[in-house]
Amino acid sequence: MTALSGAHTVGMASCDTYRDRVYGTDSDEEIDPYFAQTTQQTCQGLSGKAPFDVQTPMRFDNAYYKNLIARRGLLSSDQTLYGGGGLQDNLVEMYNTDGEAFARDFAKAMVKMGNVPPPHEIPVEVRLKCSMANNY
Repeated sequence: MTALSGAHTVGMASCDTYRDRVYGTDSDEEIDPYFAQTTQQTCQGLSGKAPFDVQTPMRFDNAYYKNLIARRGLLSSDQTLYGGGGLQDNLVEMYNTDGEAFARDFAKAMVKMGNVPPPHEIPVEVRLKCSMANNY
């Protein structure tokens, strides 16, 4: 999961997914104060968006893990990958310093996930456009 979560090195999130984190309503969360303040500016209305990775938002790299170590994970679910100790912290620290290890592990995890068959009882559709069902 730690490698797959690195997909958040690219892309954007809508305000409703990170509002509680950057405004401090998740009381158990630690967040970089400057990051919280600057990200609040993108979340004035619910239609706002922010990049998962403010350093290199359109490049697939290991900056996501640098952000986690700096307490700049945009989503609560991202930030929980780092700070609890153990294997996940070790992986985040390794991916932070070794972008090639991240890319290699991410590729392996994507192939593994892609080979998981869907449950037989659920009908499957390959969408022409990801955001909507096909109209057959």
